[in-house]
Amino acid sequence: MPSELQRVAQGLVDSLNEIPRVIAALDARVRICRDHAAIVMQLSGGSATMVAQQLDAAARACEAAANYLSQAPPKAHGWAQQMVDGIRTTGPTGDGTARRADAPGSSTPPTDRRPDDDQPEPEGGKSGKTAGAGDKLRREDERSPRQGVRSGREVVDKLPRRVVVQGQRVKTRGRWIDGDGGEHDLISGQHEEEYGEAQRHAERLGRVRRGAKLSTAADVELKFAMKMRREGITRATIYLNNRPCVKDMSCTTLLPEFLPPGSELTIYGPDDYEKTFRGVPETP
Repeated sequence: MPSELQRVAQGLVDSLNEIPRVIAALDARVRICRDHAAIVMQLSGGSATMVAQQLDAAARACEAAANYLSQAPPKAHGWAQQMVDGIRTTGPTGDGTARRADAPGSSTPPTDRRPDDDQPEPEGGKSGKTAGAGDKLRREDERSPRQGVRSGREVVDKLPRRVVVQGQRVKTRGRWIDGDGGEHDLISGQHEEEYGEAQRHAERLGRVRRGAKLSTAADVELKFAMKMRREGITRATIYLNNRPCVKDMSCTTLLPEFLPPGSELTIYGPDDYEKTFRGVPETP
């Protein structure tokens, strides 16, 4: 019979599983508000500015709410699910030696171990190098030994499930694990500076006319490629809950031109998807 803690954890898991649906509904509301704002301005000949501004404000509020929800740590889902399954009885602030309920005193097997379970290294002993040298190391190889312990499939399986709602666009969620083992959430959308950078890069490449929108500029893959350019990252691995698209002007087609020349980006996705993209030299 489940304990009270397991019942609470199950409620948390159920709530976290609903987040993608709520985000999709908020995204739909954003489109409706903006469409109505455009219609109001068109029908009023531009005189109903106040109404259009209120609709736009509502759209921005929905975007902010969706972005806030999207930042719910994927790690929380894993912790709650482990408590439901009886694998973990300590919280995130525990001693990092979570034990199975059916094996008191035993340590967590490697396949069940979360990043938090690893013993932290001393600050000065992570690489034996100065901070500057450490930065260079991260840029040269983002796939740290700690990351290599876990398979790509294991990391992908811990990401929020992508729930497709008919007629609505669903955001892609992902994770990047940096050279120090730090985990960074990734999400598609136009709310980050990398979106604008990807848009401008597409214009420089002649992929779109100036002022025209490249829809895939909002995709995680192209935005992360721009992050690699800005931060001088030459090798990285990201994990997504959606496979890269293969349509015309897709990430699969554009990534080699968006990545820094000579760099490598490995992407893991559902159904054992794994592919490494390499940046091509820029043409003058």
